[in-house]
Amino acid sequence: MKAQIKAVETRTAVLSESPSAQQQLRVVIVGHVDHGKSTLIGRLLYDTDSLPEGKFEELKALCKKRGTAAMEWSFVLDAFQAERDQNITIDTTQIWFSTAMREYVIIDAPGHREFLKNMVSGAAAADAAVLVVDAGEGVREQTKRHAYLLSLLGLKQVAVVVNKMDMVGHDPEVFEMVSRQVRDYLGSIGLQPTHIVPVSAREGDMISDRGSHMDWYRGKSLTDVLDSFEISLPPIARHLRFPVQDVYRSEGKRIIVGRIETGILRTGDTLFFSPTNEQAKVTAIEIWPEDKSKVEAQAGEVVGVTLDERIFVERGHIGSHTKNAPMLSNVFRANIAYVT
Repeated sequence: MKAQIKAVETRTAVLSESPSAQQQLRVVIVGHVDHGKSTLIGRLLYDTDSLPEGKFEELKALCKKRGTAAMEWSFVLDAFQAERDQNITIDTTQIWFSTAMREYVIIDAPGHREFLKNMVSGAAAADAAVLVVDAGEGVREQTKRHAYLLSLLGLKQVAVVVNKMDMVGHDPEVFEMVSRQVRDYLGSIGLQPTHIVPVSAREGDMISDRGSHMDWYRGKSLTDVLDSFEISLPPIARHLRFPVQDVYRSEGKRIIVGRIETGILRTGDTLFFSPTNEQAKVTAIEIWPEDKSKVEAQAGEVVGVTLDERIFVERGHIGSHTKNAPMLSNVFRANIAYVT
């Protein structure tokens, strides 16, 4: 199935605005440096006739100027001159595209170890991940680092692309060997890849079209794998969580202030506060500048609320709806990673 790319935004703003965020799935592309992440995405755009007008000609001229015989598809994304000179991606790039099923935002994250923090910021915003592994090199240092960080970030939808299959003669035995390496390492950190796909980003095999070089592979192409991922529920679709940041007193009113992390809060709702288990009804939602017509607030908004009863509420308490209060516990588990 071919994907139809709607828009691409690199750091040089070569295209227009991104499509609507409705039903968008965010996928981060990660992996060891030079394993072909940017090339993979650049080829995807080309194979679907989705490069901006004149971009292909610009790319050909650039490759000729730099004395490169083969097309460097990574240049589609590596918009910084410094990146072109070093042949590495140093910042995250977002690419909007869609299949017949839905819209996507792909986050192209840097693979070089010096830019690991950039990779983390990109992956933290993703619903799913594609881990790119060079068929000739297999699992390398940054492959492991990136996979481990995906695990720490809680990403469960992880597919693996074994790239550069053309460089190993499209050999199914090499693919199986690398697949075993990947499964063994991911399994050791608690990750199970949903799919492992052999591709040639340079030639375009098994990205959008299946190509003719790997008939032995019976699984899904990359775009079919992306379509199989599930979209995370938006914050407004989750249970209400309203952590209290402070309690203000103004003009005789007692205003409980905080940021709504998930869910929707409306005037008239009954708020249940943990851990005190006290509850009261919301009489007004206060924002600045003042808007007396404000009767609803959603995840991401910082608001104040007034209540119909003077219950004990202080910084650190959590407001919720009575039917879906958080579970109270004094024990939790955490994985802590120190990234330098």
